[in-house]
Amino acid sequence: MRTPWTDLETNIFLTRRPVSQMRELERDSPPDTPARKRLAIVGRGRVGYALTQALRNTGYDVDGPLGRGADGLGADAVLLCVPDAEIASAAAHIPPGPIVGHCSGATGLGVIAPHEAFSLHPLMTVTAEGADFAGAGAAIAGSTPRALACAAQLADALGMRPVEIPEEERPAYHAAASVASNFLITLEAAAERIGATVGLERDQLVPLVRATVENWARLGPERALTGPVARGDEATVARQRQAIADAAPELLALFDALVTATGALAAPPGGECGMNVIHTVAGLRATLLEPRRAGRSIGLVPTMGAFHDGHLSLMRRARQECDVVVVSLFVNPAQFNDPADLDKYPRDPERDEALAADIGVDLLFAPAAEEVYPPGFATAVSVAGITETLEGAHRGRAHFDGVTTVVTKLFNMVGPDVAYFGQKDAQQALVIRRLARDLDLPVRIEVCPTVREPDGLALSSRNALLSPDDRARATALHRALAAVQRGIGAGERDPAALREHALAELDAAAISPDYVEFVSSETLEPVRRIDRDFLVVLAAHVGGTRLIDNQLIHLSRNHDREVATPSRAPTIASRR
Repeated sequence: MRTPWTDLETNIFLTRRPVSQMRELERDSPPDTPARKRLAIVGRGRVGYALTQALRNTGYDVDGPLGRGADGLGADAVLLCVPDAEIASAAAHIPPGPIVGHCSGATGLGVIAPHEAFSLHPLMTVTAEGADFAGAGAAIAGSTPRALACAAQLADALGMRPVEIPEEERPAYHAAASVASNFLITLEAAAERIGATVGLERDQLVPLVRATVENWARLGPERALTGPVARGDEATVARQRQAIADAAPELLALFDALVTATGALAAPPGGECGMNVIHTVAGLRATLLEPRRAGRSIGLVPTMGAFHDGHLSLMRRARQECDVVVVSLFVNPAQFNDPADLDKYPRDPERDEALAADIGVDLLFAPAAEEVYPPGFATAVSVAGITETLEGAHRGRAHFDGVTTVVTKLFNMVGPDVAYFGQKDAQQALVIRRLARDLDLPVRIEVCPTVREPDGLALSSRNALLSPDDRARATALHRALAAVQRGIGAGERDPAALREHALAELDAAAISPDYVEFVSSETLEPVRRIDRDFLVVLAAHVGGTRLIDNQLIHLSRNHDREVATPSRAPTIASRR
């Protein structure tokens, strides 16, 4: 049976592509063009009324809009403009014969079976005032070439740009339409809600919205994007976030999600997102929100800056093991017992930033002291039992209270899955492990090998403060540790005798140590008898610079080369 749509079959190819030559199709059609045949529209909602009027204006003979339950009797095609849940029941009222279509963007054609079926979804918002379909996109589909031709010609008659969407991909298409239209209204409603708190009205926002959409259409999202997130102004973003928290806290989660998405859009193209330098806790949390929701692993490397190969080795380890790498750069005043020591601590933030970026760090968190310790801050975290000796005895218990407080805050700010520390600060690493265990903090602590210069000096930011002569003398610290290892290899088991070996190396360099101690690597308890592996720890002033070092001694190893750390990895030489 020939129908008004039959002669269109040869003009449509069943492939997914924009249907851009519908005007040519119309010229090639026979004299009894469908535009002059009868179309019934069922559904008296906004879409039904808008399509009825628009198609009549193009010359179609349209019956409708008809009420639900209509059979479309006498029509060559019936277009159902009803809610998705009612499409099947509306199609059931149509007798065999006409092609039957629906206007849903998310529903397939199966609900219309056994009719020959098509779908036509205008990519246009329709209000009670109607709609201008000219220039809009339209998703079309057909169960036969003839049905697809019907949908394509209806779209073309309305001046729309049809594209065939396979049934399995219609949910994604409809989601894109919802984000572009429905969610945009949600965003503007949020803007109205916030603006109303300062007396800003909708009509004052409209020109901004229109210009923004026009820029997006003309330039694309990356080039059209402006604002504080795009230019990396975390301070302004933080102030905005606080204002929303005060005025409309129910919108805070939406704001955070948008900051994250906007930050990703503002990143350089080509897959190389570069490193984001963040100065506020709010900006840090907002940036990490989406990776955390996506289940990506987050690694933290806490530092006080003045990066050297020791720091970089921690960053490389984190980069190998984690999806997102955060490096904190904060010279913590709370862990300095001497203000002069704090003042002279080396700082080179620009160099640090470049080094971290070269490693592939994702986020460099560099807060000001006021961000970490705001006015009125009066809380401390203290670990007892292992902080009173060694560094605690010489620098004061407050030193480790400062360390544990700032590390606890960093763990709360970042929420890492794993945090990386260096074995050179052995006591600190043990304190952090105890802190995480005692407070049930959900973070794995990784202690990584000490990195040394070729002459054995353990890398430290403080090494930069050594004069050339003191730099040469400082190698005696490593020689003192090696002397203990050699003594063990020679069979010596008297702690006092082994300590004398270490002191002799220091004396030869005119270095008087703060301490040279043999302790348990697990508890820092002094070792009275050498019958198992132990840790040698020492600290000394070399010139005006205080240095620390340590080495784990294995009784089973009869050699004087570097030995394994508690993490079972050897100490490593600095990269040159």
